[in-house]
Amino acid sequence: MTTVTAPRRHRRGWVVVIVVVAVVAALVVAAEFAARAIVPQVIRSQLVSNLGLPEDQAIDVDIPGLLLPQLVVGNIPSMSLSADDVEVDGISGDVEVTIADAPVRQGGDWSSARAVVVMDEEQVRAILSRVDGFPVDAFRLAPPDVALDTELNVFGAAVPLGVRLSAVAEDGELVLSPTTFRLGEVDVSAEALRQQLGPLVGSFAQNWPVCLADYLPRALTLTDVTVAERGVVASFDIDSAILRDTTAQRPGSCADAS
Repeated sequence: MTTVTAPRRHRRGWVVVIVVVAVVAALVVAAEFAARAIVPQVIRSQLVSNLGLPEDQAIDVDIPGLLLPQLVVGNIPSMSLSADDVEVDGISGDVEVTIADAPVRQGGDWSSARAVVVMDEEQVRAILSRVDGFPVDAFRLAPPDVALDTELNVFGAAVPLGVRLSAVAEDGELVLSPTTFRLGEVDVSAEALRQQLGPLVGSFAQNWPVCLADYLPRALTLTDVTVAERGVVASFDIDSAILRDTTAQRPGSCADAS
């Protein structure tokens, strides 16, 4: 007589294995979804708290790949954050941050972090209005430069003066430097303008250092500036001291930058 007990046990064993695997997979998927829901909120909460942002500030957090293994290892290889209309001390802009090797546990350092702040014409004008003596009423963006359009009174006649200024990062400051001048319908050099008009040129032929340190955490160092169609694009390196040092989290000082 042939018995069928062993095959049944064999099949029953495989059923148990499949059920266990399915349950574990479901738990892993559920844990991944939970991590995806919780971690961005934790990051957002820390940013709002540490940087003094509004409680309702919207911040998008993107972490590629499966999150759970990264949390287990304690390192997130790549993370990006973005927020529109971030306002600090009355100055606002759109912010994009990319971080490499972000530590999960306290006390660690990332390998690199970079912030890009985009400010439109009105937002840049708000900053320039705080620069002593800057002719902000004549200012406009003229990619890839900044423009000053005004008039000079020459022997009782109003003569249009157009100035183009480059925007560069120097020693942690934004510096606007005149590059070309147009007096009436004629292009002239800065030296020729000074010779012809002397003191009438005033501040239009000088460099303008624009310190941003007063509005940003000390951990941020300005590295690059460009003028694009979307606005002034300022790039910053971010020291990972901002993760734990309250001094690095607070706004800097233009006196420190000078």
